[in-house]
Amino acid sequence: MVAFDGTDDGLAAIKKGTLAATIAQQPKELGKRAVENAAKILKGEKVPATTPVPVKTVTSDNVAEFAG
Repeated sequence: MVAFDGTDDGLAAIKKGTLAATIAQQPKELGKRAVENAAKILKGEKVPATTPVPVKTVTSDNVAEFAG
C-alpha cells in the first residue's frame, strides 16, 4: 500500500514496515515558492499561472530523511 502526504503516521508505518511508501509534498518548498511569487507580484512582475513543486516518494530506503 502507498499513501499520500508524508504524514507522521505514514512515516512511522514505513519505518514499521506496514506501509510501502508515501508521497511527500514538501510543504517548505511550497511555502518558499509562494513567498517568492508574492514578492514578484508586489514588485509588479508577472508570475506563471501554476508553479509546479516536485513531490518525493518516501520509502524505507529514505524515510530517515523525512522522519524525526
